[in-house]
Amino acid sequence: MRDGSGPVIGIVGGSGGVGASTFAAVLAAAGDGVLVDLDPVAGGVDVLLGAEDVPGPRWSGLRLGGGGLSPQALAQGLPRWGSASFVAADVTPSADPVRQLLDVACHLGPVAVDLGRAAHPARSAALDRCDLVLVVARADVTGVTAARAAVRELACSACGLVVRSSRGLASPNRVADLVGWPLIGTLPSVNRAGESPLATGTPPRAMQLLARGVLDAIVQDAA
Repeated sequence: MRDGSGPVIGIVGGSGGVGASTFAAVLAAAGDGVLVDLDPVAGGVDVLLGAEDVPGPRWSGLRLGGGGLSPQALAQGLPRWGSASFVAADVTPSADPVRQLLDVACHLGPVAVDLGRAAHPARSAALDRCDLVLVVARADVTGVTAARAAVRELACSACGLVVRSSRGLASPNRVADLVGWPLIGTLPSVNRAGESPLATGTPPRAMQLLARGVLDAIVQDAA
């Protein structure tokens, strides 16, 4: 982390439907920070948040002015979801605006970046700015296989695994061993009927606790 700035944390789903975007949103809100969406194929994080009608620029309407934007101006211009500001991906941005945004946004607090699973220049630019990258993985054979493929495409110096555990499946420590990344924490198995209540209610408590723990650990490491 740069002096006086918050951490930039990238989140990737090891496979689809594991709640990576939900965790990114909860992580941003836990630190009163900024959620940056780089995964337009997921339909836009504003829809996930139930904030598609909240005014403010998405990536297609964001104008950074060559990096001269102040943190205060950014904070006033971005749409908000609870205690967090957000930038939803209605298009795939290019690399330079992503670098500029992250350089400014980190002065507002922690930045959670929903990196998506597809490689593209904007994602690579964000990875270069990340202080930590987390992959969310299911604890079954398909989930482990997909997570192993995902981590091979991620170049990062600090990384960790969040495991969606469930009784009868592989233990979180076993999943971490198979994937080859250190275990950061666990979450309950995904509720297929609608895992995330972000649009209509309080975020899952397990996610809130894990998000808070991740942010506290980063602050302690930086001290």
